[in-house]
Amino acid sequence: MRLALAALGFLLALAMPAMAQTNDTPRGLLEAIYQSYSTDIFPDDDLAIYSNRLKALFAADRERTPEGEIGAIDFDPFVNAQDYDLTNLVIGEPTVTDGQASAQVRFVNLGEKNTLVITMVRESDGWKVDDVQSTEGEVQWKLSELLGDVPAITN
Repeated sequence: MRLALAALGFLLALAMPAMAQTNDTPRGLLEAIYQSYSTDIFPDDDLAIYSNRLKALFAADRERTPEGEIGAIDFDPFVNAQDYDLTNLVIGEPTVTDGQASAQVRFVNLGEKNTLVITMVRESDGWKVDDVQSTEGEVQWKLSELLGDVPAITN
């Protein structure tokens, strides 16, 4: 598990160049994340792009995963795979409302079409990814749910 989390951390680190200067807008954050996949230049802090909520979910997943096991996430959510060769990348214009933003990202990775909806929140140090959801393909998922965040049931 710890090895898998380390691998995930490495993959996520690929997606974080110059976050300090690019997370001042939701679009800037998304462009920085996906620029890394074309340049292969990745920042050191793999959790820097995530909201406090997602960081807590990653930490809880690490805590409950036995030593040597993979954990809930064994792929890079930004490319919906373990490996990447992205083409036809289109980052949609984010919709921003009350400190939250959402944007659709479309791409082809290793021949497979993908559509992700990335939600972001404004925190004290800039815009952060608060969730990633795959909405196209055989397997659809939501990152927070994979990490164990169960949606509240409302009456």
